Amino acid sequence: MSRYILLFICSFPLLFIQCVKDQSKVSWLHIDRWELQAHPFATQSAGELTHNFNQVFLSMGGKFMGAFELPIKIPILAEGMQSFVLVPGCVINGINATKMRYPFVENYQIDFELKLQDTVFMKPVTRYFPNTKFLIEDFESPLMNLKENQGDGYAKLIRSNDPTILKWGNFFGRVEINAVDSLFVANTTFGANLPGQNADVFLELDIMNTNSMGTSVISYNSVTGDFDDDINIQVNPQSDPRWRKMYISLREIISFRQQANVNEQGLFALFDNRGEDTYIYLDNLKVVYR
Repeated sequence: MSRYILLFICSFPLLFIQCVKDQSKVSWLHIDRWELQAHPFATQSAGELTHNFNQVFLSMGGKFMGAFELPIKIPILAEGMQSFVLVPGCVINGINATKMRYPFVENYQIDFELKLQDTVFMKPVTRYFPNTKFLIEDFESPLMNLKENQGDGYAKLIRSNDPTILKWGNFFGRVEINAVDSLFVANTTFGANLPGQNADVFLELDIMNTNSMGTSVISYNSVTGDFDDDINIQVNPQSDPRWRKMYISLREIISFRQQANVNEQGLFALFDNRGEDTYIYLDNLKVVYR
């Protein structure tokens, strides 16, 4: 967790401007939300370009100015032509207090002229690095890269095109959980050996859920036949269900299981038993690394 950055945002602009006695010497910088674009030289498709880069790490003239939640309007004690570097950031593992610079996307660099008492508007753009690798399950093909446990008591994962829920492509994954079909267990079948040695690896997914869901990393050693299933994080149910993007770090588990030569993602859920049927909708499940 040492590479994660705990941020206390929101109060900075107010405190900053209160310290400025003469506000006529202030320029303003308004930073809008990030736009994620396809890279023209990408070696592999990134699939649907969904994202939730809701943070920015800002530098001006080589000096770090701070980290902010977007959109944001920031007072700057400077004028004239300035060089800015904006780094995309996001919430990690669903913990709002834990935010970091996302390691697989490009910085945004731009020169702007600041004028006192005027506001400069920025719409930052980023792209995945062209050599970024993706293992993707987007539910578009009936041959899914997800294997589920089947039998009495197990909830099924189906492909759905319900237009009231669908947001990207033609299908999404749907799991209906109730008191009878109360358990869901599945794992990816990508068959990939993911990089260890403290390399960044992330699970990205879009999820809408009224039932909690756990994630794990299943590590296989094809030589010895050993495997380990390490629980990672739990995704809590939503009281106001809507699609949300999540970034889940796999680095520590994969680096710890250095002897494994295949790493899969596990998904599991048990009926939360609130007296009503619940669901988990999934889309754009990606394992991302370099």
